[in-house]
Amino acid sequence: MSQSKLLYEYLREYFGHDDFRPGQQQVVETILRGENAVAVFPTGSGKSLCYQLPALMFSGTTLVISPLISLMKDQVDQLVQRGIPSTFISSILSEEELAGRMDNLSRGKYKIVYIAPERFYSEGFIEALKGLEVPFVAVDEAHCISQWGHNFRPAYLKVRDLIQQLGSPVVAAFTATANRHVQQDIVRLLNLKEYKLFVRGFDRPNLEFRIEKIRDKQGFVLRYVKKNLGKAGIIYAATRKTVEELYNLLISKGIPAGMYHAGLSSRDRVMAQEDFARGKISVMVATNAFGMGIDKSDIRYILHYNMPRSLEYYYQEVGRAGRDGRLASCILLYSEEDYHLNRALININYPPVGLVESVYNRVIEAGAKGVALEALLKGNMSRQILHSAVRKLIEYNYVKLKNGVVYPFLNGRKFELTQEEIDQHKKVELEKLDKMVEYCLSKRCLRYKILEYFNEEPTFTKCGNCSVCGSAADGTKRKFIDDLLNGILNVQGDAYNAGENDRTDYALLDVLKQVRERIAKKAGIPRQAVFDDGTLERMAALKPVTRKQLLKIDVGIEPHKVELFADEFLLEIHRYIRQKTIV
Repeated sequence: MSQSKLLYEYLREYFGHDDFRPGQQQVVETILRGENAVAVFPTGSGKSLCYQLPALMFSGTTLVISPLISLMKDQVDQLVQRGIPSTFISSILSEEELAGRMDNLSRGKYKIVYIAPERFYSEGFIEALKGLEVPFVAVDEAHCISQWGHNFRPAYLKVRDLIQQLGSPVVAAFTATANRHVQQDIVRLLNLKEYKLFVRGFDRPNLEFRIEKIRDKQGFVLRYVKKNLGKAGIIYAATRKTVEELYNLLISKGIPAGMYHAGLSSRDRVMAQEDFARGKISVMVATNAFGMGIDKSDIRYILHYNMPRSLEYYYQEVGRAGRDGRLASCILLYSEEDYHLNRALININYPPVGLVESVYNRVIEAGAKGVALEALLKGNMSRQILHSAVRKLIEYNYVKLKNGVVYPFLNGRKFELTQEEIDQHKKVELEKLDKMVEYCLSKRCLRYKILEYFNEEPTFTKCGNCSVCGSAADGTKRKFIDDLLNGILNVQGDAYNAGENDRTDYALLDVLKQVRERIAKKAGIPRQAVFDDGTLERMAALKPVTRKQLLKIDVGIEPHKVELFADEFLLEIHRYIRQKTIV
């Protein structure tokens, strides 16, 4: 059986899909050829399958590095249900459970093992990998390796050493939020001499972006949720206190809502997440701790009660809406106070290095018995500042927190963190906050601003679906656009009815030529190798909005070109039709 047929057989048997999502197959085939890959795919585009499928087809054990314990657990549960022997290894496991999993790992009993990057500080873990066949290492949330990424994790810097110790297996790095600077950091810090880069468009045409500058935020939230009762939505707020206030407001008005923040017990968080995922509650009020690994396709709105700290955080959070391809609204309630709130939170998150070292010394003195977190948070300084010092020690893997007790991560580890490192990371966060404010105050198309920030070249200046350009708030227009978007990747769609007027639309043709130029430049191939002029003219005349429609407009179109290049053209045709309808 050919590899291509085997690929589809595994896809159907283990994952229940008949076809790949755009971009997935190219990444999977690259990995299976033994080539390194860097994939920058937007949230919800199916990154996990890109490493899970090759892991099944490779012999030996694949390691997946992920910083998110909840996401690791969810994915392992799903893989086990599909009959794929998998596990995860992290600090939440008991010593007995960890020992059992490590023993099974050393004996090659797992196909896929998820690992928190902090494991690389453990000599015992590295020792267990010796002699193990590891053909492939997948680095998820790869932006964490860059200090310019929105969630820098120092432990990720050790991934490079792990790869070398494993004998240089195939490496694939995945992220949803990495501009060109961060992409270059990923390649450099993972020491990828040769690799293929895959960047799927960041544009999500079915998301409506709005900035609302209002005084009565609570009133807006209440009215909006009441108007959209029964529709799934997430309301993000910056602090636990605000989350609780909004949750209590909704509950007091008889609206079934859930609440999620890091201060709740693990049991309460899991219950809230499951109730939302199963549709028992339609509204979740949360801090940004909520959302990673949520596989819910019908979220119709995301409300940001407070401005996020960066466009990376913002776009990751709104990316959880509208994964079914239908219209969803992303509304940010902006106020100048949010800037000052975020700046204060950033300042608190970066304590003086002397305080961090002092807290570390207390933990070291306690030794193996550890120090209760509550004891560390008592002192002459504010609880928040002391808490940030503990978080910094956890972030840099000097200590670990288990059952409310703080222990040394490694016995006898010398404290090496400097004030310069802390100040540099703080500077990056403040710069990102300034960019977020620029977005909120922009007089330019919001979608354009987002794509521009992520180094994508927009082919438009007005999207027709944001609060700057005008939006699809009218129900009739919304239904028309929804129907269009619903079929964009539907290969079963009928031929587009262009009517009698099937002459070339030269305004659209210019846009399609720009798309072709961008694709050709990115792929390093001639323009005509994408689609020739005749094909673009037919597209500009008949305006196909599905792959099947595109194949029907010209019998000469090669199916593999549709697979490789069509989606970006279809998105632009959708946008063009939408603008014509809204204006």
